[in-house]
Amino acid sequence: MYYMSEENKNNSENEDRLEGESGLSIDETSSLDIYPNAEVRIIPAQYSVSHIYRLCEVRKELIIDPEYQRNNVWGTTQRNELIESILMGIPIPIIYLFESTDGTKQIIDGRQRISAIIDFLNNKIKLKNLKILTGLNNKFFKDIEPKLQGIFEDFQMSFYIIQPPTPERVKYDIFDRVNRGGTKLNSQEMRNALYRGASTQLIKEIADSDEFKKVTGDGINPVRMRDRYVVLRGIAFYLYYTDKLKDPYSSARLEYRSDIDDFLAKTMIFLNKNIDNTQKAELVTLFKSAYKRIYNMFGDDAFRFESKTLSPKRRPINMPLMEVLTLVFLLGKEKESTGKYYYTSQIERFKKELDNSKLCTANVDSRRSWDARINMVYNFISEISKL
Repeated sequence: MYYMSEENKNNSENEDRLEGESGLSIDETSSLDIYPNAEVRIIPAQYSVSHIYRLCEVRKELIIDPEYQRNNVWGTTQRNELIESILMGIPIPIIYLFESTDGTKQIIDGRQRISAIIDFLNNKIKLKNLKILTGLNNKFFKDIEPKLQGIFEDFQMSFYIIQPPTPERVKYDIFDRVNRGGTKLNSQEMRNALYRGASTQLIKEIADSDEFKKVTGDGINPVRMRDRYVVLRGIAFYLYYTDKLKDPYSSARLEYRSDIDDFLAKTMIFLNKNIDNTQKAELVTLFKSAYKRIYNMFGDDAFRFESKTLSPKRRPINMPLMEVLTLVFLLGKEKESTGKYYYTSQIERFKKELDNSKLCTANVDSRRSWDARINMVYNFISEISKL
């Protein structure tokens, strides 16, 4: 009677790419190539509904975040069928959890089920259109007889818990596999789900800002979190260049090793562990100020290379160019405040050099391309600092 593979199946995978965006999806790179000796720790567990409720509502050890999944949440029918199934003792599919080093757990697959259970216990769901237990229609949890309440609360649910020290990239692969029943999550949606905290708040504030939207001309679609992906890359590029980014597990400098997904995951973990609300607000202000100054100088063509044909059609926003140019303005704030501005002609020349180098259009996430772009920024900053 019940079960649709979580979580609905109706989003299109067709989406325009940014110029300079990697074409690899998460499953096109082998975790075993990156972590040949990876320790993968997954343990089974069984919790009662009442224990799940305590974990979520009382102890706050099981995190249910409203931004965890895409917008296609369950409807009334699915939620009611789940509750009816539990009351009838029908087993429901295994739920996957991801455990952090502090012991808190996040849901990889099963949020809709757990959300429906918690809402029912909190008397937010009135049962409707039940096909078998028709006598319970139009009742909240508080209205059903105590015996049925006990059956619901004592119902046992099965879990698989992914525990440390399972590497971040392996967690990505597992996350991807258990979500393939529905619309395949992209890398940023996975990061947004797995690493909730100061990092996701920071990224969202910048991506939702008027300054970001104006400088990109609303040219980066927020659907599937593409805007947040671009913002995260910009933050990581800035923190890496300024030598502020540390490996969250060793406190050594976080090195870039041609695996952008692992690098960005560790950037988010670092941010979650190391920035408070004041520092988060400072970073938001810093990026918004840079975007505003870039827009005032170049409009919404700032992050696009010049067309090399006679066609009036603009080239798409180039993601590596956006990272590089934003970094130049982030680092140049102090000089600009003293009246020393970057001239338009110098920036345009720099953009042409980047375009001709092919470092922003081919193999953009290789270590060689990453380091070469860093060096070009360093040389450009050194050049204009002498003006």
